[in-house]
Amino acid sequence: MILYFYFKYFKGLSMNASKHNGTKLTGGWRSIVIAAAAVIVSACGGDRPQGKLNPEPAASLTSVERPHRRHTSIRVGILSFRNASFAYQRYRPLLDYLADEIGQDFALVPLSPTSQFEEVAAHELDLVITNPLAAVQLHRLYDAEFVITQKRLRTGTQFGGQIVVKRSSPIETLEDLRGQRVACVNFQTAAGGCVFQIHHLLQRGIDPHTDFASFIELSSQNNIVLGLLNGSLDAGFVRTGQLKQMAANGLIEDTSTLRVLEPQQDSFPHPHTTSLYPEWAVLALRRTSPRLTSLVKDRLLALPPEHSALAAAQLEGFVPVADYSQINLLIEQLRLKGWDVK
Repeated sequence: MILYFYFKYFKGLSMNASKHNGTKLTGGWRSIVIAAAAVIVSACGGDRPQGKLNPEPAASLTSVERPHRRHTSIRVGILSFRNASFAYQRYRPLLDYLADEIGQDFALVPLSPTSQFEEVAAHELDLVITNPLAAVQLHRLYDAEFVITQKRLRTGTQFGGQIVVKRSSPIETLEDLRGQRVACVNFQTAAGGCVFQIHHLLQRGIDPHTDFASFIELSSQNNIVLGLLNGSLDAGFVRTGQLKQMAANGLIEDTSTLRVLEPQQDSFPHPHTTSLYPEWAVLALRRTSPRLTSLVKDRLLALPPEHSALAAAQLEGFVPVADYSQINLLIEQLRLKGWDVK
């Protein structure tokens, strides 16, 4: 519209010049009109010249691109009983490896024992990395597909639960736990940190919810072990390897101040009170394309043992999906989340 009025104005100048001078618009006047039109087109948003004139700020370009990257990212939910930074430290290099191999961004979404179910139900995730108990529950409730199983350093594809007391404690057997103060991390979804031990005790006629003086949930397995050491707890449930890891991280001086009740007699590297169960799994959600699922599986299986991403994740590698049938039985027997869904 502005351009229209400017051309009308310059056309008027031209007609006036002809009227007063009796001549046509001269070359000089034509040059003025063309130059003015070019300025107007540029001011109204026409094509800008490339180079230093009106450069687009880099920050503006980035802010425009970010929503597109978020929209196309593969969202991977990772269960973290500790905190979000723990999940990033352990799994971000692994997702960077997948991004490089597959050519798509992988966004890390830290999950709590509760939010992992909420995020899947809301269709906010493409993949999930979680413990075997929650993995089977997600499979039963939301038809999540098992993709691959983790293989940990030294312990391979299995782990178990420990019932731990102070070495100086008078508690010697599982029967001695009656009337004691005991803690775990989550009654419904903590595999090696609670549910394995509950199942083990129930099979021996001990009900933690009725036979203990108190049975509480704490926020982390670290806090359970520290509670044992400071005397606020008589016994605690933790997964195999927890004590070694705390000693390695300087959280406890050494593991000799604690002991595991009624350890199984086998060749597993860590003492364990309960049976052994399959390790953590990677799952694909129903919205995830079969092609992406296949690519992720192939790339994880192809990771060489010495790869830095495996070192960060404290893994030896990945193996084809393990047999999780005993977790299904445990869920049904204890009537945990998803127990009534086949």
